Amino acid sequence: MSQVRLVSLARHVTGTGDGANKDGQAPGSCRTPGASPTLARPAPHLAVEIGYKAERLARALHVGLPVLPGWVVPVSASREALEAGAAAVRASGLAAGRVAVLGVAVDPELEAELRCVVGELGGRVIVRSSSLLEGDGVWAGAFSSVTGVGCDDVAGAVRSCWASAFAPDPLGRLDACKLDLEALELAVLVQPEIELAAGGVARVTAGCGVSVAGVRGHPGALLSGWAEGARDADLAGLIGSQTVADVAGLTRRVHAALGDDVIEWGACDGKVWLLQSQRGASRPAAAPATQPPGDGTRVPAQPAAPGTATGPLLPCRPHQAVDCRGAILLVDRPLPALAPLLFGARGVISRAAAAGAHLAEVARSLGVPMVTGCRTETVTGPDPAPGDWHAVIDGATGEVLLSPATGRRPPRPGAPCGGPPARR
Repeated sequence: MSQVRLVSLARHVTGTGDGANKDGQAPGSCRTPGASPTLARPAPHLAVEIGYKAERLARALHVGLPVLPGWVVPVSASREALEAGAAAVRASGLAAGRVAVLGVAVDPELEAELRCVVGELGGRVIVRSSSLLEGDGVWAGAFSSVTGVGCDDVAGAVRSCWASAFAPDPLGRLDACKLDLEALELAVLVQPEIELAAGGVARVTAGCGVSVAGVRGHPGALLSGWAEGARDADLAGLIGSQTVADVAGLTRRVHAALGDDVIEWGACDGKVWLLQSQRGASRPAAAPATQPPGDGTRVPAQPAAPGTATGPLLPCRPHQAVDCRGAILLVDRPLPALAPLLFGARGVISRAAAAGAHLAEVARSLGVPMVTGCRTETVTGPDPAPGDWHAVIDGATGEVLLSPATGRRPPRPGAPCGGPPARR
């Protein structure tokens, strides 16, 4: 057998050892991992081995929370591929990393175990990245998941998750965080893909309340900023008040048991599943550096990340090389690929509404105020020039104030927060 063995999410719950299910069997036995394990304390080094996302789910399983069964390709299995990607980036530039990773084959014995696990989990799975970096909300949405994976596709899906570490977005975040390429270690989580009636995110709010955001169907479109979704009372009208109440209850249980105050959830056949949890970190927003010229025009918006900010309005798009230092970014949608720009920004306005998007979690973690669903074009027109408008935003209330700048300012030349990351 391969020296790198798959790890069951139940492994550190059952205490049966490496790669074993509750019956003490390795995944090569093709028997379904146990759904009702005997509880035991998860090992403290677990996140280093299987990544943050899988570690939180293992701990949730340990305390009896509703988690889908799963197996993890540990971090050690990815090292050869990711080292090849890092070497290619240093030798040939940023675009070479993903190609190099995809050129490294999955170990044949590991692939055989993966194929068997896919069969155990129903024949159709979702393959998800699990990185130790994801414990910081700055990395929300940075890496890939692959859906609709069968036995014949699983090795390719695993390599695709590994290769996602060398996409422009995570490389940009890596550079902004001043981390070396070696920090891009990835485990891969394999779970059954179920048909979700609804899904989204939920967060514990002040006073132990819970705010729930979601959409009908799979939450991927909401998290990636492509679907607007609904929140709280509006969401209850969309998917039913009982489902929203069940999500709120699950969020409180997660918070009480694990201390995590942000979850991703999915509802299927009347049951709410925990898809992911973390401890959200909202860094305090910096005090506004300038004051708005004049009274301005108020534009309605939705709160997404708390704090107040004021500065010149700067329209931008993913992977664009702009100097966003001190600016309020204006984006069409809150896409994860915009995350590297937030490290130098003072605030963010998204025209599309998607407060449950991963980008909002990045903004919270950086202390960058953010609002969504703000139709700035009603004041500025559809294509405002950089520096022509001044914005004041309140990410806690959704308040936005726009006013003409006192004299046109030309766009600054490209700078680090949006440009290509340095090679390390």
